[in-house]
Amino acid sequence: MLEHQQLLISTSKPGAGLLFQNPENSKPLGYATLKSTFLSQNWAVHEKDDNPLVFTLTKLNVPFANWTINDACDLTVGFLYSNQLLMPTGRIYCFRTLLTSGVTVWENEVGAQLASHQPQSPNADLLVFNENQGGLPFGRMLILADYLIQYGAKLQG
Repeated sequence: MLEHQQLLISTSKPGAGLLFQNPENSKPLGYATLKSTFLSQNWAVHEKDDNPLVFTLTKLNVPFANWTINDACDLTVGFLYSNQLLMPTGRIYCFRTLLTSGVTVWENEVGAQLASHQPQSPNADLLVFNENQGGLPFGRMLILADYLIQYGAKLQG
């Protein structure tokens, strides 16, 4: 799923989770579900083919808690703090910025755009990854995780 340069993210019914599709042919690529409890919030992202786990996002419901992104092997891939996407070492991978046009972009420290997001309809968004991911193999995972936190819950309704 993350090997695709574009993801059409949509929901068929409120609260049912999010679907990831190839925008060129509407082929299903995967899905994400949100589970929220009194103690924590958790997203789980799966591939479509045989439902393997791609990554999870977890945040404890305590003040100043960051979101933690773990891959399918439960290794920490990064953290999300405010508009910053951090690598496991704490180094900044990129920043999220909302442009006046309504488009959201993710840029690295020198201003190179890594991805962008724009609404397609009330029930769908387009997430586009640029080729340059700064050499971090989990860069797309971090950006998709940030998208889910910022826009996914709103899209679910």
